[in-house]
Amino acid sequence: MSDSTYFPDILQRAAAAGLPGPEAHRIMAPQYRVVKPFREEDFPGSRKASVLALLYAKNEAVQVVLTRRPDYEGVHSAQISFPGGQSETHDEDHWQTALRETEEEIGVPASIIRHLGDLSPIYIPPSNFFVRPYLGWLDNIPEFHPDPEEVAAVIEMPVLTLLNESAKTTMRIERPDFSAEVPCYRFDEHRIWGATAIILAELEMLLRSVQ
Repeated sequence: MSDSTYFPDILQRAAAAGLPGPEAHRIMAPQYRVVKPFREEDFPGSRKASVLALLYAKNEAVQVVLTRRPDYEGVHSAQISFPGGQSETHDEDHWQTALRETEEEIGVPASIIRHLGDLSPIYIPPSNFFVRPYLGWLDNIPEFHPDPEEVAAVIEMPVLTLLNESAKTTMRIERPDFSAEVPCYRFDEHRIWGATAIILAELEMLLRSVQ
């Protein structure tokens, strides 16, 4: 992965060859979380959403885009997440949902994002979302124009962070209705846990497969 020129093609082939799914999700899933292959038909009342792991090279290092949500009265307040959101009726498909939401949230035009592949879907019980994650690539370093109502900060994280075992740790979540010790990735001052960490764990496993 030292040469970012070939990275998108290599990752695209790795994703097409087969996804680890639960094997990867288990790496960063809290002990209380059920880890299994998730199928949409098993959650008929769920809300549908798509997120995008957006990748590009900067200073010869491949980055992945994350965002920090604003503080609000909700289960995902101030959490680190991927660009993405809920499907709308006018979206042609779930990939288009990911593109639209990414453009709305961080201002990266959908037209310049290349589809590298899909990651394994997951179900998020607290918000009742069935989420489809996607891999996207940018040929150039993007200019971000975040929507302040949806994004408090844009985070550019080198993907090699995922391969650094010292970046894996745990954190204590304390809420009025919830308390648990959960796995997380540590990057700078950020702690990435929950669904975002679970999805990143699958990206991590794909990266390890092509080292």
